[in-house]
Amino acid sequence: MRTGRWLWRGVLTLLVLTALALLATYVVLRMSLPQLGDRATLPGLSTATSVTRDALGVVTVEAGDRLDAYRALGFVHAQERYFEMDLLRRSSAGELAELFGESAHWRSIASNACIAFAREPGATSIC
Repeated sequence: MRTGRWLWRGVLTLLVLTALALLATYVVLRMSLPQLGDRATLPGLSTATSVTRDALGVVTVEAGDRLDAYRALGFVHAQERYFEMDLLRRSSAGELAELFGESAHWRSIASNACIAFAREPGATSIC
């Protein structure tokens, strides 16, 4: 009878830990989404600037001068494309295996070989 009770506790503990892991994953992924409806303060703006999105998600930036518009557009771009920019950076640096594991190992080796070849004096890149 004691074995059944310990088995039940083990299964229950495993279910609770799985639920907590799924909740933590959801929260982390949810935090990485862009802020769509909130107000955000962006340092370095000289005039009032607003960023709005229509029903299709198309961004409209309204600013008092061009520099503020560029800064706000860069903020929106970085917010919406962070994963893609990080993926491209890791790919060109040969670090995809760190993110995706063994399945991307050969891609990282090829990128690192291209980087090493390109650093040789007088080398013309074939990658």
